[in-house]
Amino acid sequence: MTVIQQLKEQGIDALATENYQLAVDCLNQVYDYDRTFENNQLFARALSKNGQNDSALTIAQEYVGEYLGQQKDYQFYFELCLKAKHFIMARRMAVESIEESDKVRRIEEVAAAEENERAENPKVIDQAVRRFRHIAAFDVLTQQQIYQDALNLPVRDFVDAARNVLLDPDCFALIRISILTDIQCLFLHQKFSYRFIDGEVYTTILCDHPKPLRDPAFSKAREYLSRTVGQEDPVAYGMLLDQLRLEMNTVFPQLDRITDPIAWVQADVAMFNDKEGRVDFAESADQKNLHEMVHHFLEEMGAS
Repeated sequence: MTVIQQLKEQGIDALATENYQLAVDCLNQVYDYDRTFENNQLFARALSKNGQNDSALTIAQEYVGEYLGQQKDYQFYFELCLKAKHFIMARRMAVESIEESDKVRRIEEVAAAEENERAENPKVIDQAVRRFRHIAAFDVLTQQQIYQDALNLPVRDFVDAARNVLLDPDCFALIRISILTDIQCLFLHQKFSYRFIDGEVYTTILCDHPKPLRDPAFSKAREYLSRTVGQEDPVAYGMLLDQLRLEMNTVFPQLDRITDPIAWVQADVAMFNDKEGRVDFAESADQKNLHEMVHHFLEEMGAS
């Protein structure tokens, strides 16, 4: 038996006997050596049992896709979010539960945890809300930290403050874009006004729109990109797909303005190959204007 196997057995035994600090010490070494999903689960569980809930969630996030794929793992990740007071993600997981009974139970658990947090830490919540509501008063790096901290607010407090942020022209625009998709995932069925990248203010019910990466426009664009570039140049495909994802998130919730996803991709490929202007890819005037606005915006944000 190797040293790592011995440490793993020792860590599992320590979990069983509730010696959680020993379990953390052993399973930390195991995960550092072999970062598999199984070892991630063990290490995250040990951290959580040891009261290190923030660290447990940080570790589990490395395999978030795997946790969301199975009911038992889904429940464990949901519980981690609640323990770490990551209420926005917990609410999102609750409303996206497949079984209706699980959805109802989890929504109730989130609400109860939020009320408990309000009762125990009202001043902390009020301070975080004030900073979030006035996020534009800070530099960009501080804004990003304030936004991350706001994701731990109870949903009602997050949404109330976010309404101001979505309209603030001085807020870092990529944060406003992230907030739009955050709220979309909460399924609140409320009207929200937001400032789009054109500077104009629009109002919509965000959860009435598909998620950006589940929108038919993205699906058609990705399929065409895979078919025309994926096999020929996998590296270019990966770069163009990342760009496409970013563009779709930037346009949300106005993805219905992309009326020809294939022409959109063709224009991206032409620009990627430095052939812009040499070939007419037949984007409509409206779509072309939108596309150019998105490219300009992402260049300004340093995200392109």
